[in-house]
Amino acid sequence: MEVEARAPDGRLVERHTLLLGGGEGAAPALPAARGWPLWARSVAARLRQLARLAAWQDALVWAALVVYALTRLIGLDAFPIYFFTDEAVQTVLAADFVRDGLKNYDQEFLPAQFENGAQYNLGTSVYLQVIPYLIFGKSIWVTRGTAALATLAAAFSVYAIARKVFRLRHAWLPVLVLSVTPTWFLHSRTAFETALATTFYALFLYFYLMYRCQNPRYLYGAVTMAALTFYTYNPARMVIVVSAVLLLAVDAPYHWRQRERLAGALGLAVLLALPYLRFLVNHPAETGWQMRLLGSYWIDPDLTTAEKIGMYVTKYLKGLNPLYWYLPHAQDLPRHTMRGYGHLGLLLAPLGLLGVGRAVYCIRQAEYRALLAAVLAAPAGAAMVEIGVTRALTLVIPMALLTALALAWVVEWAAARRKFSPARGMGAVFALLVVWNFGMLADGLRNGPTWYTDYGLAGMQYGARQLFGEVRRYLQANPGVKLIVSPSWANGTDVVARFFFNDPLPFTMGNADGYYSEERPLDDQTVFILTAEEYAVIPRAKFAEVRVEQTMSYPDGRPAFYFVRLKYAPNIHEILAAEAAERLKPLEETLLLDGVEVRVRYSRLDMGKINEALDGNAGTLVRTDRINPLLLELTFSDRRRVRQARLMVGGAPGRVVVQVWEEEGGQPVTAAQDLAQQPNPRYAMLDLGRELLAKQVRIELFSTMDGPDAHVHLWDVYLEP
Repeated sequence: MEVEARAPDGRLVERHTLLLGGGEGAAPALPAARGWPLWARSVAARLRQLARLAAWQDALVWAALVVYALTRLIGLDAFPIYFFTDEAVQTVLAADFVRDGLKNYDQEFLPAQFENGAQYNLGTSVYLQVIPYLIFGKSIWVTRGTAALATLAAAFSVYAIARKVFRLRHAWLPVLVLSVTPTWFLHSRTAFETALATTFYALFLYFYLMYRCQNPRYLYGAVTMAALTFYTYNPARMVIVVSAVLLLAVDAPYHWRQRERLAGALGLAVLLALPYLRFLVNHPAETGWQMRLLGSYWIDPDLTTAEKIGMYVTKYLKGLNPLYWYLPHAQDLPRHTMRGYGHLGLLLAPLGLLGVGRAVYCIRQAEYRALLAAVLAAPAGAAMVEIGVTRALTLVIPMALLTALALAWVVEWAAARRKFSPARGMGAVFALLVVWNFGMLADGLRNGPTWYTDYGLAGMQYGARQLFGEVRRYLQANPGVKLIVSPSWANGTDVVARFFFNDPLPFTMGNADGYYSEERPLDDQTVFILTAEEYAVIPRAKFAEVRVEQTMSYPDGRPAFYFVRLKYAPNIHEILAAEAAERLKPLEETLLLDGVEVRVRYSRLDMGKINEALDGNAGTLVRTDRINPLLLELTFSDRRRVRQARLMVGGAPGRVVVQVWEEEGGQPVTAAQDLAQQPNPRYAMLDLGRELLAKQVRIELFSTMDGPDAHVHLWDVYLEP
């Protein structure tokens, strides 16, 4: 701020520039006041007071950032209690990227996207882990710590926006509000790419607001941060596009005045889009494939465009519903929630809603319009599939700012009404938020392990650090042992194993099921690590001995993993022969398919339910119980019009045979297709030549490179008229 000292006649005596919120520059040194008139000494004293206040505000900003950093890093490997594939894959891919000469698995140099399982959905977050991996290697502390420290940029962004754009004297306030926002507290302590994308989005907002309110040159920074957001997390792509459209619309007159600079920024955007254009050329079907994997309604052929738009609007409005964001609920996966808190914090709800209301009231001011645009854009990507907190996490940035601005206004209003010092009130708020931050940390570390007690695949996927640490100790204590570790307790456990061990793994990932269905070499050196559920269903009749060497427990004390040695029963041959004959008999049940009753005969499954192959959802999967080919036979109570059969099958070489009978006992119409090897699951389309009134349809799916005991995978079957 400019502070002037004038003589009684209006003549300017002194002018000083004073920065009240900290940041760029320090308060000026004031000349000695000796010999000055009384009014000049009074002005100098006031300037010194303001300078001390500015220094205190700077100190509080740094203190807030330190609190933020400490509450991200303390106990980082212990909370959240899980560490599973979505985090481990970041460093594993970074290590493979370095190993392969800065190429991904498709040998693309400096790729825009990396393959994660069956889809390309990782980008910037992998690059972020490269240097920490090269310096420190693989560890939970390094992987999570790198991501957590990166989110300091989000904390600094909300400070800088408050300080430079909103001129908030207490610019530390949004830092502590963001830090204590429950969903951000949780996800900023993980290596999930969603927190990194939100960080880049916060930087995008900062640069845009500086462009809009301070200096047009900041537009280039906004474009760069928008691109990094785009490349970091797939749902954030729609968020950044919608944000750009809204901001272009609400600030159109200003953009027109800056049209020359806007043209330059557009050129930069085109340049930054080139890696993505290369990706689309190399993987043209990837976007559609990801939509199918996620079960998006946008690719449902049975829905009209109007129905899809209606579903999008419904889901989008859910993403703006304060009840979803502030009230505790079980709509999201438990590993993405802090039990009892609500995503944005129930206690912060009044301030958050007040902040939104004030922004609407002040909508003529560009800075408030930008925050409202960010709020409106946040659910745009998630609504394409289903609202989830990770997909709409960018909402925490504008809401932290609006909440902090509302809190500052409330304190100033209360100080004026109650006649106490605003500085004293804000000091109390600072202390309260610091205690709140460390209290939340203590709660997470102490009680977080037992907030949710489903620790398996459908729940917390707990045990990576604990199990693989024990595996390392067990192998060191038992050299020569053949260890077989169950993968069924989490997604992508092979990736998690590669995070904790170098290639090749000193053990085998697998379960004991194969030893139950056929006789395999089994000696005293073979040890299985099974989950509690797998241990409970060991077919004891097939084994003369089931010996438990040690157990591991979940945080609530229940058994989690068993180290087991097995020894076959003497009559194992007879038992397995009788079982194999029974397994080959098809099962039969009656289902409703598009409202029509259908009798289904099918091969026995060890994964999924047969209705999941007929539900039109490519995200569900069935697998035969070691039966090749897979048989699926449909007999309709009322004839069904069929012209072609569409099957989503695995990427292994295969053959599909479809037979259709218009009359039971008549001659079938047959179509067949051979399938070459593919890296990902794909659709097989079999045209029957004409539209048939089908009474019965028989489908056989062969895995041609495997024997009769192979597992055959099927995602979806659709009979099209």
